[in-house]
Amino acid sequence: KRLKMKQKLRYNIWTELFFAVCILSYVTQEVKTGAVYTTYHWHLQQPIYWPDILPSYERTYQKAFDSLQLQSSQGEHPKSDIDGIFGKADRVNDYQHYAYDAVQSCQQYPDMGAQVSFSGCLIENLNNLAENNHIYAPGWNVTYAKAINSLKTSGGFPKLDFVSFSYHHVIAALVDKNALDKEIGIHKLIYAKTWSSNSYSKGFFPAEMVFTEKVIPVLLKHGIEWVIVPNHHLSRACKGYPYSAHGDNNSPPNRADQVNPEQTDYFKSSISVGCTPSESYPFSYQPHYVQYVDPDTGNISKIIAVPSAMAMSWSDGYQCYGTSDIDTIASKSPSDHPMLIVLAHDGDNAFGGGYTYYEQCVKNFVDQAESKGYKATTIQQYLKDHPVDESDVVHIEAGGWVNPAGDFGSPQSLQWNYPLLPKTQTRPGDFDIEGGWAMNERNWAVLTAAENMVETAEQMSGGVRLSEVQKPSSDATAAEVAWHLYLPGLTSGYMYYGNSGDMPVKQTVACNNAVKWANKSITDNAPRDADKTAPSIWTLQRFPWNPGLCGMGELWDYKYTPVSTAFHIWTFIYDYSGVSKVQFNYRKDNDGQNPIHSIANEVYSSDSKEVSNWITLDMNKRDFPKGNYYNQSIDFTCNSTGKECLPAVIADEYWIKITDLKNVLIDYYVFAEDNLGNKKKTDINHVYIGNGTATCPN
Repeated sequence: KRLKMKQKLRYNIWTELFFAVCILSYVTQEVKTGAVYTTYHWHLQQPIYWPDILPSYERTYQKAFDSLQLQSSQGEHPKSDIDGIFGKADRVNDYQHYAYDAVQSCQQYPDMGAQVSFSGCLIENLNNLAENNHIYAPGWNVTYAKAINSLKTSGGFPKLDFVSFSYHHVIAALVDKNALDKEIGIHKLIYAKTWSSNSYSKGFFPAEMVFTEKVIPVLLKHGIEWVIVPNHHLSRACKGYPYSAHGDNNSPPNRADQVNPEQTDYFKSSISVGCTPSESYPFSYQPHYVQYVDPDTGNISKIIAVPSAMAMSWSDGYQCYGTSDIDTIASKSPSDHPMLIVLAHDGDNAFGGGYTYYEQCVKNFVDQAESKGYKATTIQQYLKDHPVDESDVVHIEAGGWVNPAGDFGSPQSLQWNYPLLPKTQTRPGDFDIEGGWAMNERNWAVLTAAENMVETAEQMSGGVRLSEVQKPSSDATAAEVAWHLYLPGLTSGYMYYGNSGDMPVKQTVACNNAVKWANKSITDNAPRDADKTAPSIWTLQRFPWNPGLCGMGELWDYKYTPVSTAFHIWTFIYDYSGVSKVQFNYRKDNDGQNPIHSIANEVYSSDSKEVSNWITLDMNKRDFPKGNYYNQSIDFTCNSTGKECLPAVIADEYWIKITDLKNVLIDYYVFAEDNLGNKKKTDINHVYIGNGTATCPN
């Protein structure tokens, strides 16, 4: 009997050992051929709701509690329910501990963590409310500060990585690089104060996830090594991208952008906002380097682009999400460059900002993912475990996430940047670049002019201190105050919500106060001929996006429409000393290709046979209207008088129409010079022009 028991025991042990080895072998094989990592990014933001000066201290603007107290005396501005916005129960928890709770609920997984973007203006608003014991109390930041400094992955990185961000939630691709530089610089300062940490994140989250390679040098200046980007813009930049007119629901990618290798597999999932992003896998779920070439020197700057899964992110923000979508693509994840599924969305709106999401859904997802052999991590930990090959350089099309209805991740960022309209549109694609008007574009003209004023004030005063730009003291110079008052005007939310309440006038309010202080600084410091600041040129605009090919999306009433080869390039330009010359420069590419490994198309001066010589044309100037040009129902009032508030300064529009090109790739830029000889060139842009005979089936 004892012998039988020993034999049975030996059989059980060997049997269990055999099955254990088989299971281990299976899991090892699964991870080797289908290694997948997962992580989160939660975005938290509330703007300065009324960027007017604080009457009791005119060197700063109003924060949330200030505006609550002043609403009745300033024409009921801001026209927003501040108590309702900041007092919503979930948001109170979002801003104090929900993200911490979610990560702690998964503490059995040593590398599980999340990235969080927490804007500087949100911090200012919460501090202002807490100082007055209204909704929040002093110490609201303690839980997150402790988590940032104490919760670590196996590699010693924060499990809650509060990443770099623009202080006032600005669209990095549409604002001046000097403004973006200031925004990140002052975000660093409030980050250190709020989270008791001088260890600033190596990652950056662009507002609305709108990214362009042109901002890479600014990010590198601040020690940033990686940036979260929308993965569909990596996919759309691939040769052979399977564009779907009613899937993408925006402009087709221009061939000038399609320089990445052709891909075989695409994940497609319709999302409730109204589009179906096409995301190549594994390519658009893997971090890669992207680069910027200095057009003057040819020097190359590189940063790691960490793709966020667009369709999966949307789904995760609106429901308890599982791994079924990941399961369909996991087998294509190579072990030497595994896919990283970044679920990125607002962390204080909709389902993804609520109790159930943070306290239950995150843990459920991570448990399910880990049970299938996937690995929960953070971006910084992933990059340590799987460094990106320096030679792995790709291109990313400009544009943001797919979330805004009507924009759907358009390369033009239409939600914040709609082309100039005629008074009455009679057909799809009916725009008037030469004589039209649009509310958001008018505000970009105001911002461009005010930007030049504050830059001129900074230059003529000998520079500014970032600490005084972030929070001006009584010792702050007029130029520092000017920058401080200007920056909230760049808030993307003012344009996101369009003609809603007093959103259309907020830029004017901020800019007029900034210009007042800029003028004071300029007058106090030097005569006009001491102006060494070049003209300010807004991001170059092109319409249509695909000349000679097809147009689609909201601009074309969602009809896939053939487009003429003729196109406009236009922008806003302003200079304190006056603009004397504006020129459009273009050259043809000789082989129709702009490969990533060549910089011939990216530099002003090139002796390469890949490109032809520059052709220079004068641009047309138009005095852009300050007021409500079409007398539309727009609220431009900003005080108790009920009168329309007009901008103190506004940039002129400069445009040119190109009509004689077809079947060609061109490089182009704009040059501007002021009356004192200060000169500026924009970055080089690219566009492929078709032959005007495209068929565009709906």
